[in-house]
Parts: sequence; C-alpha cells; structure tokens
Amino acid sequence: IKTNQLAHTANGASVYTLPQTDGSAGQVLKTDGSGNLSWVTITDTNDYVKISKATSTGSAGQYLDFANLDITTYKFFDLIGYSNPHDVDATNLRLRFRTSSNSVADGSVYSYAFNEKKHSVTSNCVTGEDSDKIQLTGSVGNATGEGVYLNLRVSFADSSDPTNATYIMNAATWQATYREQGNDGRHATGEGHYYSAADNLSGFSLYHQSGNMGDYSYCLYGMKR
Repeated sequence: IKTNQLAHTANGASVYTLPQTDGSAGQVLKTDGSGNLSWVTITDTNDYVKISKATSTGSAGQYLDFANLDITTYKFFDLIGYSNPHDVDATNLRLRFRTSSNSVADGSVYSYAFNEKKHSVTSNCVTGEDSDKIQLTGSVGNATGEGVYLNLRVSFADSSDPTNATYIMNAATWQATYREQGNDGRHATGEGHYYSAADNLSGFSLYHQSGNMGDYSYCLYGMKR
C-alpha cells in the first residue's frame, strides 16, 4: 500500500499530506495549517551575518583583499582579527578602498585621525589629510608575540544615498591593540573616510607600510541595510 498521507492520532485525528517530490538538499517541510506539507528553503532573516573567516601563516602578499563586497545588501562590514608584518619590522598597518573593477583606490582623497596610547600613560594623535590611504596604527613589530589585533568597521555608500553623503559615508572606524618592534604595547582608536563621490567603491584592502602581510586570522561580518 502506497500513500502520500501521514495520520497522527495520539492527540487527535490529524492527517498530513506529503508533497509529491523529494525536494532539494537542505530544504525542510512546512505546513500550511490545513495539513498540507511542502518543501521550502530556509531564508536567513538575521540582519547581522557572518560572511567569511580565514586563517593563514607565512607571506600573504602585499594586500589582504576584501573585494567586490555586496554593498547593495550590506551597509557596513565588521572585520575582527589579527595580522603581522611578514618581512619588514616596525611598519604601520593601513587601509585602502577598492573600486567595483577591483582596483585599489589610491588617490589622495583620504582623511583620517587616530589616537595612540602607550604603556607610559602618554598618547599622541596621528592625522592625515589629502592622503592616499587611511593609516590604522603606529609602528608594529614582526617578532614572536608581536603584531596587531584589529576591530574594524567599514561602511559604504550606494546609489540610494544622496550624492553629498557619498563624500562621508565611505568610511572606517577602528580599535587596534598591537605590539611595536620593542614589544611595547600600543592601543589606537580612529576614524577615516574617502572624500570623493567619483569612484564606485565596493571593497577594501589592508596592507603594511612596506613589505608583505604575514600571518592573519579573521572573521568578516555584514550588517544588512
């Protein structure tokens, strides 16, 4: 005997009608409230989503790239992770945006500022205007136990935003904890933006002042618009 119905009588005479197909991998059965079951694909309804994670050791090349991000779906991205310089000691960590054609946006249109605090209870402010990058840290060492932990938020303007907003909304805010080349602790908080509406930005890259990126470990999250 073949049937496409399931009967449930433990708490009443309920009958469920099964779909005629096998469905696709990952789908689940959904009821319409009248005993009819159908296959459905579960849709992620969370606004804050983990997009990717990665870990690597050794040289990662000049840039650690996050290119062609889905800025139509996501308003900003959070990057939380660690990196260190691979082959050059005492070099600072930097950020550049990337265009939709996956080229580095290195025009002199960046503005940034961060405050660096030291273990000696002193601090200094580092700023840049009409720069070709956003500087994120002071000097970072590459010896054992050195490097930088970064908590970075990068936001993007899209075609739905007013043109004037585009000058400000392609921006970054961050907190960084790092060890410099003498293994002294440093802590930085900062903000920066890309002051131009001429380029279609859709990604960003991290790199050091000189040399290549070394070991890294990160998670990238996105907040939906």
